[in-house]
Amino acid sequence: MVGRLVGGRLTDRFGGASIGAVWFGATAVGAYLLSVHMPLAVIYVVVFLTGLFLFSAQPMIYATAAARSDDDNRATAVGWISGMGRFGAVFGPWLGGQLLATGSTTTGFTVFAAVGDFSLIFIGLTGLPSLKRSTDSDAARPAAAAAS
Repeated sequence: MVGRLVGGRLTDRFGGASIGAVWFGATAVGAYLLSVHMPLAVIYVVVFLTGLFLFSAQPMIYATAAARSDDDNRATAVGWISGMGRFGAVFGPWLGGQLLATGSTTTGFTVFAAVGDFSLIFIGLTGLPSLKRSTDSDAARPAAAAAS
């Protein structure tokens, strides 16, 4: 809840794409740090912070999709994002189990860190300015007719 409260405030101020990208970057760093040998107390802090960033980043994705989508496709956009999140919720533990079954105890953390990096990149791209189609009457006319 702490991550959602802090993330929500920052999202209101700086935008969901920007803060979501930072949150996913922090998640990736935390996931990677879990592959490094550390004292138990430090591992607990890293797990707490990684979870804080990961589980509060998801609502930022929903907010960003809702804000960046037109009225006609907003529900579809949020539905697709929710579906991809559910896919990750099923595929992630399976992949982790498969990696663990092969005897790899640290590769899973690196793979999950890479997924966090991909999320950082993709949500960061949604924050880029987009070219909206003009709804003016000039947009419907050919360029030669608009120039006359």
